[in-house]
Amino acid sequence: MTPQDDHDNSQLLIRCPSCGQRFKVGTELRGRTVECGACEHRFRIGDDVVVRAKKFYPGERAALPSRYNRVPIAAPLPEGFQTVHYAERADFTAFEPTSPLRLIAGSGAVLLVLLIAMLLYFGAKTGGALDGMSTLNRMVMGGFCSIIAGVLLVYANPRAKGRAMLGALFCGALLLSLPLIKTEGSSVEPAAADKLGPLPVLKTPDPKDPEAERIAKLNEKYRIDPLLSEQQKLRESGSDLKAYGLFMRGLSEEHKLLVRDYLRRTLKTDTSHPYQRQGGYLMLVSRVRMDLERIVDLVKNLGEVVEIHREIGVAEIRVKEDAFEEGPIEKLTDKTNPAFYELNKRELESIDLERVEKAVVRISDVEPKLYRTDIGRRLATLLVEDEVDFKEEICTALVVWSDETVGAGEPAETLLKKLDADKSEVPTPLVMLLAKERRASAVPIVVKLWKSDTSRWERPLLEFGPTVEPVLIAEYPNLDMALRKSAVMLLGKVGGPESLKLLESARSGADNEMKVRIENAEKAIRQRGVQ
Repeated sequence: MTPQDDHDNSQLLIRCPSCGQRFKVGTELRGRTVECGACEHRFRIGDDVVVRAKKFYPGERAALPSRYNRVPIAAPLPEGFQTVHYAERADFTAFEPTSPLRLIAGSGAVLLVLLIAMLLYFGAKTGGALDGMSTLNRMVMGGFCSIIAGVLLVYANPRAKGRAMLGALFCGALLLSLPLIKTEGSSVEPAAADKLGPLPVLKTPDPKDPEAERIAKLNEKYRIDPLLSEQQKLRESGSDLKAYGLFMRGLSEEHKLLVRDYLRRTLKTDTSHPYQRQGGYLMLVSRVRMDLERIVDLVKNLGEVVEIHREIGVAEIRVKEDAFEEGPIEKLTDKTNPAFYELNKRELESIDLERVEKAVVRISDVEPKLYRTDIGRRLATLLVEDEVDFKEEICTALVVWSDETVGAGEPAETLLKKLDADKSEVPTPLVMLLAKERRASAVPIVVKLWKSDTSRWERPLLEFGPTVEPVLIAEYPNLDMALRKSAVMLLGKVGGPESLKLLESARSGADNEMKVRIENAEKAIRQRGVQ
C-alpha cells in the first residue's frame, strides 16, 4: 500500500480473517457483512479486519517493500536420506546432421589436394603443364593449396578438429614433397645458376687452342649442357636430325611458353624446352633438318639477332618488347583509319594465335585496299598450320583477299582433302574459296558433300561453274529422285551440250514435276547459245 492509497478516504483496506487476502472496499460498507472473493468466507467489516498503515507526512520518504522473496534457509537433510542424481545435459551438436555447406567444403578440400597432387606429378614432365616452372615455385603452389585445403577440412569437421588438423598436415607434406620427387622439367633459378660449377663439355679444352677455349667460355656463358646432351644423343643414334639452342635474351617468364609454342609451330618440331638462364631463357630446338641460319630467319619476328655461334649451335636473340604487345585497339578496329591495314597486318604476324584470330576477323569484311598480296599470303600460310583452329574465319577472309597473286587454292584444297579423309566438318567458306579459285580437282569431294546435304551445298557447288558438269553427268544414274531434281537445276545453270543429251534421255519415264524441271533446264541452256 502506497501513501497515495492512505490518503484515499473513500476506500478501506481490509484483510480476510480466514485466508489473509487483502481487499479495498468503500467506506459505506463499514459495519456490514461481506464475502471473501478468495475463500468465500463471510465476515463483518470492523476495526479487527481493517489494515492499519503507517502514516506519511510531507517530506518523509516511504520505505518501499522488497519485491523479491527471501531465500529460504535449507533445512539439514535427515541421516540416510537419498538424493536424486541427474545425468548431464547432452550436447545437441553431437546429434545434429552435418550441414551441406560443410560437406561441400570437405569434398572440395579432398578434390583440391588430389588435383594439385596429380598436376605436380604428371605435369612436371617435359612438355607438361608445369614444364619450365622452378621447384621452388612448385613448392609454393603446393604449400598454398595445402593451407586452403587445411582450412576447409577444419571447417568441415567442427567435432573432430584434431583429426582434421592431422589430415591437413598430411596433405601439406604430400604436396610439398612431390616437387622434390618429380623435378623433371624444372627450370634453374638465376640465383642458383650462378652457384653451379663448370658445365660438362664434349672434350677438355686445350689451353694452347684458342678456339677450344672460346667454345668453353660460350658453354659457360649460355650453360648449354642440355643442348650438348641432345646433340650427343642424336649422334649416337645415327640420326641426320639436328639440335640447336636459341638464347632469348630479355624473355620474361610470363611469355616463355608463348615463345615455346611459336617455335614448335613455326619450326615444325615437337621439342622446344625453355631453360632459365641469367638474363633470359635457352630454348632447345631438337630434331630439325634445317640449319641454324634458316631457323633464325624463320623466327625473326621475335626480335633482333645478336650473335650466331655455329661452332656450338647457339643463336642469341634479343627479344623485342613490342612482340607481345597488341596495337592500339581504337586503330585496329577503325576501318577508316589509315593505320588499320598496317596494324592488322602486323597482328597477323604475331606469335600469339589469339591476336592473330582477332586480326583475321577484323579484316574479313573490309575492302582489300592495301597489302592485299602480303595479307593474303599470310592467311594462306595460316590455313595449313595444324595448331590454328580458326580455319573457317581464315577462309572467310581469303574469299575477300585472295587473288591470282596469293595462290590460296592449293592450301585450301589440301585442307579440304585432310578434312574429308578425317571425316571432319567442312566449313562452307572453304568450299566458297575453292569455287573462287576454280579448283576443278576439288569438285568430286564437294559433290560428295552435296549428296549428303543438298540444301547446304547446292549453292557452293553452283559457284564452281561448268567444272561440275562432267561430275554431275557421271553421278546422275546413281542419284535418287531428290538429288536428280537438284542435279537438273544445276545442269540448267552451268551445263552445255552434254547436259542437253542427258536431259533429253531423262525425260522418258519422268513424272510431271520432273518434266517441267527438265524443260526449264533445257530452256536455260539454249538461252546461253548452246545447241
